[in-house]
Amino acid sequence: MKAKMPQYEYINLDSGWSETCDKYGRWTYREDLFPNGLRALSDHLQQNNQKLGLYMLPGLRKEALEGRIKGHEHIRIADLVTQKKQGNAFKGATFMPDEHSEHVQAYYDSIADLYAEWGIGYIKIDGCGPSNDDQDMDTRKCLYMMHKAFSKHNIWIELSWSLDPAYAEEWMSMSNGARIYADIESYSSKYMTTSHRVFQRMAYVAKWCDKQIQGKKFYIDLDAVLVGMTVDNKCVDGLDNDDVRISYVSFWALVSSVFCIGADPRKLPQKYLALLNHPVILDIHQSGVIAKPIGNGNAWLNRKQVWWKTLPDGRLCVGLFNAHVYPFMLGLSREIRVDFEELGVDEVEAKDAWTGEPLGRYAKSYSTMLRPGQCQLLLLSVVR
Repeated sequence: MKAKMPQYEYINLDSGWSETCDKYGRWTYREDLFPNGLRALSDHLQQNNQKLGLYMLPGLRKEALEGRIKGHEHIRIADLVTQKKQGNAFKGATFMPDEHSEHVQAYYDSIADLYAEWGIGYIKIDGCGPSNDDQDMDTRKCLYMMHKAFSKHNIWIELSWSLDPAYAEEWMSMSNGARIYADIESYSSKYMTTSHRVFQRMAYVAKWCDKQIQGKKFYIDLDAVLVGMTVDNKCVDGLDNDDVRISYVSFWALVSSVFCIGADPRKLPQKYLALLNHPVILDIHQSGVIAKPIGNGNAWLNRKQVWWKTLPDGRLCVGLFNAHVYPFMLGLSREIRVDFEELGVDEVEAKDAWTGEPLGRYAKSYSTMLRPGQCQLLLLSVVR
């Protein structure tokens, strides 16, 4: 990662890192995988200007119940969950506290203190709700406590998955980012995802684009960027072509979705590493601003997608997308147009964000012909 993708800061372990808890009921690492402990691993990553991330769930694991809270050893953890209520969206994985008391806060504080000792910089909390998948699970009380615990150590907090935008301000107040839809993996035996699943995400972002807290960077999460995943010298990402791959990266950057790479960087072809490392695209992403659509943001109801946002330097970033793809085939080329009145401007100097090519001065509107699945990402400097 240091050599291939130096701008990527966090290296995160998924759920397999932990199978049990220590005597204080805190999630602990598997010694068969990490014989030197996680402090040694995080120290190594810090030498590369990277931070280690871990995965966990809200609630109290069954493996924790025989423990006693560190600093409050007179409190048995099992006594906090006598009702055995479901603790998150994964049934049977954790228990919800009977009451969200000071002792539950002390328990979460003890986990955060331990992770800080290990040098952890990122925590992904999964199975959160309320969700827009009709789950009835509400983990917000636990999440507020976890936020209080982890934020004291400046640990990045990511929530997951498919969170309900009706509670967007709450998610933003208790985390740095949140998954807003289900996994992008197609779970095929041959391919990772599909072009259809990439453009499908537009409709879900449209529900979040007006939910931001003024002045706060918050990164929605559309799931992993699976562009260029290669096994045995064969690209298995499942995407139709490089037009779609560029649209994939462009849209994630435009809406400031978390860039989480799910592939081995040693095996990514250079042309795809170049997409994922493009300095201008990463700058657009790092603004932390969610772009919004002009017109209907549902790609199946409106194949001519136009999304835009204002960058910190005052320029406008506009993405034109031909979303005319189907689950099993590509569609038609289309002319995509943006009317500047929708952006609140009249005349602009345009540049292609990917190539850096100046496109000239335009008044009133701009349009281009795009192949199915293709996009053009524009940087617009306002003339008037």
